[in-house]
Amino acid sequence: MASINNVQLDISIDCEDWTQELPNYQNLIENCIAEITKHVSEGRALSNFSHIEVSVVLCSDDLIHQLNHDYREKDKATNVLSFCGLDEEEINNYLKNSNKPKNRPFSLGEIYIAYETMNKESQEASISLSNHFRHLIIHGILHLLGYDHVNDDDAEIMEALETSLLKNLGIDDPYAA
Repeated sequence: MASINNVQLDISIDCEDWTQELPNYQNLIENCIAEITKHVSEGRALSNFSHIEVSVVLCSDDLIHQLNHDYREKDKATNVLSFCGLDEEEINNYLKNSNKPKNRPFSLGEIYIAYETMNKESQEASISLSNHFRHLIIHGILHLLGYDHVNDDDAEIMEALETSLLKNLGIDDPYAA
């Protein structure tokens, strides 16, 4: 298990395409976490935890389809799903207000990314697989930090933050038309 700026990273692979087509997935995830812990206030607050872990599951469309059906009642695959490990009160107390968390292990949450959907989207948008992957990692982690895009105002905030973080990684704005 790798540690990036106090965040423990646990990666599981449920689909062999990941290791064949994106063998540097761990470095890409670590770079995204480093950017978030450096440039996002809620990400910087993760350094206050004695132990905080994030899990990333690199999976197939089949698994993410099942999760999307079971948890979101959507009968289709999607590119990324995030499941928060912190509840709303913990996000407000520890991430948004930077209060010192209790001295115990915490889970920031889990991010699932589906290879086939991500690959299809990157081909359709004519962007590299690694750039789209880093966008989805950043998007997923921002959800775990309490960001959302349910309404237009929240979406604008989240997209601007994603765009800024991706720019730091040398990636063009994925929302530019």
